[in-house]
Amino acid sequence: MKRRVCINSGIFVIVFFSMMGPALAQEQNIVPVGAPFAGATISGWKGRIHVNLPGEAQSAPVVGETLRPGTVLETGGGKLLLQLTDGSQVLIRAHTRLTVQQPSPSDPGYFQLLLGRIRAMITKHTGGAPPFELGTPSAVIAVRGTVFEVEVDRQQDTEVDVSQGVVEVTGRYSHTSVLVRAGSKTRVVMDGAPEEPRPSEEMHSQGDKKADQGSAAANRANQMTRPRGKP
Repeated sequence: MKRRVCINSGIFVIVFFSMMGPALAQEQNIVPVGAPFAGATISGWKGRIHVNLPGEAQSAPVVGETLRPGTVLETGGGKLLLQLTDGSQVLIRAHTRLTVQQPSPSDPGYFQLLLGRIRAMITKHTGGAPPFELGTPSAVIAVRGTVFEVEVDRQQDTEVDVSQGVVEVTGRYSHTSVLVRAGSKTRVVMDGAPEEPRPSEEMHSQGDKKADQGSAAANRANQMTRPRGKP
């Protein structure tokens, strides 16, 4: 019975965050100078989730559990909502692999998104407070308070879509960066530099167009290789 209550609570929190994230971001508190990001805690979840705490056997998530650096999260077909001590929230979507880590000069980022998609609502930091940083195989994303989504595909390319505020996206190997504003997105291919930000709708439409062109080319190829019938 207790497990069912936890699952139902997690589903409610995730659905609430998905629907109300942008609105809540406008009302979030401002974190004082010097406040660090730390202590990611499981706030809610649903579906099949694997939690791999460092030095421990794989386990199911527990609401209220604090995740230490080195923890690996795999969502499978489920979703997981994390709460940070400063009030920020990170929604880990289905089929995603992410590690919790301690930032360092050689590997910045409080999380390393290895595959899949997340949605982050980051509490605003001002002055000398350190920005929230997220790493991927091809990019580093830094923000001081915004709502955005990040996706890493199987080629380890990164796509960043900003709903509110401004996000700085830096190529992990090119060391060049762009600022992505609300309503825009960018893509960083492995070993490449971030593309010039474009409206989210434009990038989506171009992606659909490329997919259509690929399908059309495949159809033409199939037609050419089909044996012809008798006249």
